[in-house]
Amino acid sequence: MSSSKDRNTVFYKIYPTQQEDLEKLQLECLQTLDTDLDIIWNSESFSLQVDANSSTPCLSGQLWFDNSLEDEWYVLWLLQKLTRALPVVAQVWDDDGEFILIEAAEVLPAWLNPDNSANRVFVYQGRCALIPQPRSPAQLAYFPQNSVSLQQALSCIDKVDMSECVRLNETVDKKLANFPNRSIHKIRCVLPVHLVHALSLSPSIISSIISVYLYSDQREIQSVTKNRRLDWTDTCATNLQLTRCQYAQLYSQRVTTTSAWAHAPVGHADHSATQLGLKITLGAELALSIAADEIVTDKEFGKYLDRLKSLGYFADNIEGSKAHSEQLHKAELFYKASQKSDSGSVWLASSRALKKLVAQDRATFPDYAGMEVVESADDSWMDEVPEEIERWFLKGRQRDVGESDAPKLDAVDVEDKTGVATESVLPDLNSKLQGFIDQISSHEGAEVPDINLNVDDFMNCLRELKDTIDKGAQESESEDTSSLDSSSLRTESEEEMEEYMRDIDEQLKTTTLSETFKKDAEGDVDIDLNLVSNILESFSAESGLSGPASSVLASLGVHLPRDSDIAGS
Repeated sequence: MSSSKDRNTVFYKIYPTQQEDLEKLQLECLQTLDTDLDIIWNSESFSLQVDANSSTPCLSGQLWFDNSLEDEWYVLWLLQKLTRALPVVAQVWDDDGEFILIEAAEVLPAWLNPDNSANRVFVYQGRCALIPQPRSPAQLAYFPQNSVSLQQALSCIDKVDMSECVRLNETVDKKLANFPNRSIHKIRCVLPVHLVHALSLSPSIISSIISVYLYSDQREIQSVTKNRRLDWTDTCATNLQLTRCQYAQLYSQRVTTTSAWAHAPVGHADHSATQLGLKITLGAELALSIAADEIVTDKEFGKYLDRLKSLGYFADNIEGSKAHSEQLHKAELFYKASQKSDSGSVWLASSRALKKLVAQDRATFPDYAGMEVVESADDSWMDEVPEEIERWFLKGRQRDVGESDAPKLDAVDVEDKTGVATESVLPDLNSKLQGFIDQISSHEGAEVPDINLNVDDFMNCLRELKDTIDKGAQESESEDTSSLDSSSLRTESEEEMEEYMRDIDEQLKTTTLSETFKKDAEGDVDIDLNLVSNILESFSAESGLSGPASSVLASLGVHLPRDSDIAGS
């Protein structure tokens, strides 16, 4: 059982702006976030440790979000909340780099690039702050000219003019607009009663159960099916909350049926509930197998509780009271999430907790079978087809660039109402491709220059330039140059280039390269036809997936029908 934890991980550090006990700060962070941490995470939960290896005192943590980008952005939302409430500065990045800058790439200043972006973006007072380059001699005293060290950044973060970071924060705010609400999907499933009880007491454990199942292999599943730790005959229906990402992965995962599990036949009302229930139950069995041979000691947790008591975490709440029990539960969750597994398993802490919960006496359980259970939520959101997604992206791009500058879909409408491509496609498509190629481009890609052009002034400048050239040519002709023919004006470099091109033509005569080009009626290479033909071949080779051809066409406002669409029509 293995995971790809080296990828899809977000890292974060929290630096106090004042001299402060880091363990006390850790507790303050826990109390500030409170219930915002008690959610259904996709894989791992948010945690903070005192970073003993950092030269700058700080708290640090990392979270493996796997396939759920929502978890990564939720971490940023948590850091914004912390920096609003506490005198701290936060730094966050993932294995791809500064994901905040990547998201806001279109609104960043031109001087910022990957080479000088290190230690420039921070979360400060609930907002994203970008440390600028100095624009005056006075700013040289606190804003570094080129590279920025961490110490320099922390010392000048309070001098950043946040009004210059408005567009950056507007982009980030769009990503965080729905938080703290998350994309949750409610399901109805059939589970062993002991597992229902465990999940009712600690709903967040479902994340580890699903992750363990998704990253297991058939051999491991067969092993836990034979050596079951849960009673598969004592089951009941229940409702669970999953993230949309978890549900989509769980739903699409194939499972081998087993006679030990009571399956409802296809078409039965409980078919989906028993299928989902088997997958979750197998995940729980896998998690329990991880913790089966673990010797759990409470010594370290006891020291942790003693430290919390000395810091006044439990206040005057009496041990055993409801308030004390709730605070103890939060402390347990935070402690377990902040511990690193010696075995390297990212699920060990949850597996230990699950082992304790399912070991409770069945006689003490509520009557789960008699509780009301609702049907699963509508999952039609999983049925979005690629064509709808492409149109959604294109609509978003038109909204971002504005109606006047956006590519008009009607300009190149490649399908009529019957779904057949119109004959006007090729010339229109060719003109758009030529326009794209003629834009500013380099090894970093092509871009459309943002130019405000006054047509009348531009034409006047061209006329004045032409008059100047004509006047200069007439004066040159009046001098003693009549004996010079055109060949004497040819530069040495032009002659070398022509000779070079002749050599290339001679070499290519022995190849079949010229046969790959499409020619017109006169036998000359038709550049326009070849351009359009090549991009259409590239588009067809993408087989409905995203690629360079579809990306270029979409940016030009061109929506071509897929082969399957044409065949279907």
